[in-house]
Amino acid sequence: MKKSCDEGQMKRLTCIIFVLFCFLMGNSFAYPASDGAADAVLQDAGETAAETVAVPAGAETESQDKGSADTAFDEQDWKLTLINKQHPIPEDYSFTLGTIKTDRGNMKCDERIIEELNSMMQDAKEDGIHLAICSPYRDLARQESLFNRKIKTYMRGGMTYMDAYKISSQAVTVPGASEHQAGLALDIICDTYTVLEEGFADTPAGIWLEENCARYGFILRYPKGKELITGIEFEPWHFRYVGREAAEIIMEEEICLEEFWEKYL
Repeated sequence: MKKSCDEGQMKRLTCIIFVLFCFLMGNSFAYPASDGAADAVLQDAGETAAETVAVPAGAETESQDKGSADTAFDEQDWKLTLINKQHPIPEDYSFTLGTIKTDRGNMKCDERIIEELNSMMQDAKEDGIHLAICSPYRDLARQESLFNRKIKTYMRGGMTYMDAYKISSQAVTVPGASEHQAGLALDIICDTYTVLEEGFADTPAGIWLEENCARYGFILRYPKGKELITGIEFEPWHFRYVGREAAEIIMEEEICLEEFWEKYL
């Protein structure tokens, strides 16, 4: 009887030990001891995520360059109006003419550009450059007269009307598509070089204008090497007002207004 009782106690003890063993092993599987490896994996994952989200060096600049570093440009801005053969002056475009006082008498242009134009002329004078405006605002009748006169000149040389028209449109803007008609463009020369020729680009005045015009919101509208884009031959005397922010970008990147529109608007 005693032996049977001892055997029963042994069985119960064995069962208890077995249950305790399973309980301890179960906890072991459910809550494995951390030796730092899991934390390291989580930490690495966190670092990887941070690297993915972080902006790479230079990426912010590249993104901002798409629309200027600090300025968002608006295609409705009068200063940036694109005027060329494919984009004539909008029918609803309007502006107020202001008076420019020059040594050659009073001239006209959009009154909104006069203050910075005068500043540019004065600062050039202080640097020993005496600029002169020879062609400011032109109305439609004047533009038509200039264009037709150019056509007749080529026809007298033996060209057909169509050939003369094509060549003329590269030198004189087609009526209705001239920035002069919008009051935003001026032909500028100097006291020592009074003709509208490419040689003006190499004069002290031409060099000063190209280097400094952007400070006053102006650009060299028809630069050399951009003839196929602008549709106009190189004119180192033709300056167009676009505002300082746009002018600085255009002149610094050596692009024309058409390229500025494609890139920033």
